[in-house]
Amino acid sequence: MHTTFLIPPIALFSLLCLVQFRLEPLPEAGVTLRSISAACQRSADSREELSKISEQWARLWSEKQLDQVIELYASDAVFLTSTGDRTAGKAAIRELFKKALEANTSKLAVRSITTEVSGNLAYDSGDYRETIAPALEGAKREGQGNYLVVYRKEKDGRWLIVQHMWTDKR
Repeated sequence: MHTTFLIPPIALFSLLCLVQFRLEPLPEAGVTLRSISAACQRSADSREELSKISEQWARLWSEKQLDQVIELYASDAVFLTSTGDRTAGKAAIRELFKKALEANTSKLAVRSITTEVSGNLAYDSGDYRETIAPALEGAKREGQGNYLVVYRKEKDGRWLIVQHMWTDKR
């Protein structure tokens, strides 16, 4: 005997949305197409916002806007350098970045490849290209690699960086 199961369209849409956007199931007892659609749209909006924050970070870095770069980090943030060093806390990250910006001028471009959101945590992963010119003397260098940024949504609705790392392809 062969049994056929029919999946209601709303359940199928819900499942596809949950898989595509890696959303948690909606807690409401009366799940509607409208509530599922709204959840999918919020996730898509957050992913777009996060990739724009990565682009903003690169622009501010290239403009040597240290204070504005640091405002993108949570107070408990951690930055992992391409050499494996771990810098913890917003103040320590500021000092690390200050030294780097004093020693070099950078033209940085990032390209977001994957951005995912789950509740109040999210990540943006991509690649970058950078032209680095020493502040005093020396030849310009071209760099490229990958980055990973983990964000946390704060109570005020802002996404802040809590983990940040870079790799260098040499």
